[in-house]
Amino acid sequence: MAKKETAEEKLLKIIEATKKAKGGASSAPVAVAAARPSSLQLLLSPQHINMALIAAVLAGFLFLVYQIKSGVSLLNEDVMISTDASAPQANDAQSLPAIKDVVYYLDKISARNIFQPYEKKADEGVSTAGDTALKGRLAKYKLVGVAWLDVPESATVMIENTSTHETRFLREGDKIDDVTVKTIFTDRVVFSYANEEMTVKL
Repeated sequence: MAKKETAEEKLLKIIEATKKAKGGASSAPVAVAAARPSSLQLLLSPQHINMALIAAVLAGFLFLVYQIKSGVSLLNEDVMISTDASAPQANDAQSLPAIKDVVYYLDKISARNIFQPYEKKADEGVSTAGDTALKGRLAKYKLVGVAWLDVPESATVMIENTSTHETRFLREGDKIDDVTVKTIFTDRVVFSYANEEMTVKL
């Protein structure tokens, strides 16, 4: 009695038959395709790539040698500098400052020794002789400050009476105890009395 095929066996035979049919039909073209190398593979073979790289290295080396040789030849050439006769000639006396004698510079250095403490010099043009009367009149006053607006003519001096603690605002030409405010600066005031002058600093 013949054995009856199951459904799984029938399905397996159908799959094997289709595989054989496909394999037999495509085996010949695959073999042909494998037998023919493409033109791209012929152009990009490892031998051709290596030869192209060697040629590039040789070309770069030759270019470097040429550049070095041309640079050395330029170093050995003489430099010729020509001036244009039509261009205006600059006057050396005007372009360069006059060099003074060494004594001038030594005097400038010795006038202010940086290794010694700074000593303020007395203001020139202000008489300090006979200041006793002027000092006596200003003894009870204290210079508090100087104020001004946008113009120098608006400068005002603030003077405080140390005994009464009253502060007065005076301009140039004003008087306090017959002492005239002669000149107001930003950091000092010049007072005058009976042809005497005294500078009071802030």
